Amino acid sequence: MVVSFAADPNRHLVWLQSGLAPRALVGGKGFSLSRLLMLGAPVPPAFALTTHVYREFAACLSLPVQIGEFADDDLPDIRAKIESTPLPPSLAELIACGFRTFEQTYGDSPVLAVRSSATAEDSATFSFAGLHDTVLDVRDVPRLERAVKQCWASLWSERAVAYRRAGGLATDEAEIAVVVQALIPSDVSFVVFTADPVNGNDDYVIISATWGLGEAVVSGLVVPDHIVIGPRGDVIEYLVGDKDRMIIPAGDGGQGTREVAVPRVLRTEPVLTTAQATTIGSMARDLSHRLGYKADIEGGIANGSVYVFQARPITTVSPGQRAVEAGSPAH
Repeated sequence: MVVSFAADPNRHLVWLQSGLAPRALVGGKGFSLSRLLMLGAPVPPAFALTTHVYREFAACLSLPVQIGEFADDDLPDIRAKIESTPLPPSLAELIACGFRTFEQTYGDSPVLAVRSSATAEDSATFSFAGLHDTVLDVRDVPRLERAVKQCWASLWSERAVAYRRAGGLATDEAEIAVVVQALIPSDVSFVVFTADPVNGNDDYVIISATWGLGEAVVSGLVVPDHIVIGPRGDVIEYLVGDKDRMIIPAGDGGQGTREVAVPRVLRTEPVLTTAQATTIGSMARDLSHRLGYKADIEGGIANGSVYVFQARPITTVSPGQRAVEAGSPAH
């Protein structure tokens, strides 16, 4: 099957550092990143292929819009249809143009992270954390095209569909954007909560940190370092985790990541210095205040510089403590 539509760069591709991008256009992750960039957070450059792109591609393939339009047994066929259908030339050229811009603006041989950005995710009510795909270490246009389609297809994974159904989203239109972002080869990755995710107490900032890329933390591959930042911004607890494995970019013409052993000397060493931990805690508190919600923030450190990769409202605190939906920033 060959599909076609005319790609309008202003409608179908949005550079997130150019201003606040609506959630309905760039999805939850894209919206959050555009807000962070407006606040001056150290976010790697990124563009979004908008929900218009997915919507038009899906319409050409006669894909379902709502969960109730198909049986769960149809999900593998839906994903296969998305991933096997060639992109229309106009869209392929748009993606290639985005890749060339990375080359021209940020250096030859860009290495990219391709992240799903559904419209319902990373909100105050629904996180969708880990339910839609991310493809790392993308180094050329053909792989970028495949990664985009893989992210679209993950909208129809069994887990993502079950999550939408359980959250009362079965009658909502399922739409997804894709964020294409410079991949930072992190020496250290961290996840920081600006309130205790169990009881919502925002007197303490909780940091989990490990060597390499952050997937080792979010996937549960390692026991990360556990750091608690107190109300005055100082480190009041540092528990060193057992970090015998780490995840790094595949490299060498590959795509994705690979798991390697952490050098023995580093396995029981603290990942963060006291200065780095307090810097991350201060930055996280400041961003949380300016975003207007208690935040779950992912980031990394490369060559001594701290980066922020995404931020979302904490959805595990009790309803009375839950922050307002992203879009209502603090002043």
